[in-house]
Amino acid sequence: MKRSQAIALAATTCAAVPHAAGAQSAPKLRIGANPGESLSEGLLALAGGFFTRAGLDVELVTVTNGGAMTTGIVSGAIDAGPSNVASIAAAHVRGIQLNLFAPSIIVASSAPATTIVAVANDSPLRVAKDFNGKTFALSTLRDLQQAAVMTWLDGNGADAKSVSFIEIPNAEQLQALLAKRVDAAVLVEPFLGAARDQVRMIARPYNSLGSRLLTFGWIANNDWYAANPAAVQRLVAAIHATAVWANRNHDATAAIISEASKVPIETFKTMNRQQFFEGKLEPAMIQPIIDASARYGFLTRAFPAAEMFAPS
Repeated sequence: MKRSQAIALAATTCAAVPHAAGAQSAPKLRIGANPGESLSEGLLALAGGFFTRAGLDVELVTVTNGGAMTTGIVSGAIDAGPSNVASIAAAHVRGIQLNLFAPSIIVASSAPATTIVAVANDSPLRVAKDFNGKTFALSTLRDLQQAAVMTWLDGNGADAKSVSFIEIPNAEQLQALLAKRVDAAVLVEPFLGAARDQVRMIARPYNSLGSRLLTFGWIANNDWYAANPAAVQRLVAAIHATAVWANRNHDATAAIISEASKVPIETFKTMNRQQFFEGKLEPAMIQPIIDASARYGFLTRAFPAAEMFAPS
């Protein structure tokens, strides 16, 4: 499916979103986005016309990762965008309020896995205690992935403190695993789909934290959020409409993300897709991430998840 076809399909759903008057006079809203699926919701909303239908004039600001998103929003270079809940929590304990105002990515145990603990097919390691003294590859240290893996290890008869963790980019983890430089890797999509025939899944680490976790949520710059209550309401509506459409139109979203990222469209046929949460923010879907991060020293303290939520 070409991008033009994807946008046409989006427009069919977009017609159900009430049109807000005054879009032409609305101030330009700078939304952070990345063609990686976890940070792609703004890209999908713009390509599908959901921002326009909500009465928003949006400029996309490309970021490299969730950390860059958070930094851009704190500095005021970006007004709003989705970011990793663990990095939002880390900012919060440092006294930086980021106004978490809408959900983005949900990881559910009932959905196909998009993040797994993987070993090479010929590895003798099979259960958690086999990993004592072994080495894991992660994309980022002292973050949500590591907290989830350590929780899984300690909850299943292993000693997480005996395990070593090293940071290796997602694209290089399979090579490190097959070359025996690491004993296990936390593989994520689309790299998981591409490696599926060469690895064996040991666990879904996020399941150790809960059956439903909000791993990414939308945050806004404090000054912009306080000064633009009407735009915030329109943005929340556009985000929700995008989530509903994206979850039901994977071919269309694949075409949009493929064109922006240059990842071949065929890759999307082998991968499990991320799920955008269609409900409202729930502290219970975030609290286990905060508690585990604090338990392993990645946060200086635990705190109620609702403290991160934007003022209503």
